[in-house]
Amino acid sequence: MSVANTLREAIEKKIVVGFIFNEKTYIGSPHALGESDGTSHVLIYRGEDAHAKGVPPTGEWSTLPLSDMTDMKLLPQEPFHTGHPDAHAAKGLHKVDLRVA
Repeated sequence: MSVANTLREAIEKKIVVGFIFNEKTYIGSPHALGESDGTSHVLIYRGEDAHAKGVPPTGEWSTLPLSDMTDMKLLPQEPFHTGHPDAHAAKGLHKVDLRVA
């Protein structure tokens, strides 16, 4: 399955993904697919979200180009980050094709 198709499924089903970006391994909760400057990007919360009371999330919002993401896999056993991006992070995606409902 392609990176785009895996991300589409992850967004539709609210599933965490594992992937490699800039030669580093990450996990993240993808929230939107679209375009930025004419290329396909994903708005994703990179890092973990324990969902435990009093335990802050240990991640950050990023807008990443799909072309730089490899080894994409679904991780349904991981907790999906349900927070919302701040205004700055949300602006990284200029055109949204799909977002978490």
